[in-house]
Amino acid sequence: MTDDDINAFRPPPVAPSAAPPAPQARRRLWPALLLALLGVVVVTALVVAALAAGLSDLAGTGVTVTIDGETFRLGSLQGGQAMAAAMAITFAILAVLLVVPVVVLLALLAAALGIGIALLCVLLSAAVACSPLLLLGALVWWAVRPRRVARVAA
Repeated sequence: MTDDDINAFRPPPVAPSAAPPAPQARRRLWPALLLALLGVVVVTALVVAALAAGLSDLAGTGVTVTIDGETFRLGSLQGGQAMAAAMAITFAILAVLLVVPVVVLLALLAAALGIGIALLCVLLSAAVACSPLLLLGALVWWAVRPRRVARVAA
């Protein structure tokens, strides 16, 4: 048995192509956003569970809450009222977790935009104020620079 007999059914070697490798797929933003939303939901659920445990402990101590002049005891909340209170607290926590970062980001963006516009105005006014000097400097540079010698192609 020879080497040709062993490699008789092997496909011929393929020369490497000059084509560039296929580009990698771009990472999508949606999985990160969904993961962040899941984190917010989990944190809110944990806070609500801790709050529910804390409210059940406080209910026996006689804690009273006053809202718009109406006073009620935590221990006197019935099943539906307790669920409504838990849902209101959950909504408030979600609103704080979502709205506060957006407001802070918008405030920082507005401040950066204001600083950028102010710097642009200062630079433009400095350019207008220095334009006669810039023109004089350009004229001096054009007058003093060495001349280029014309070359003839041979």
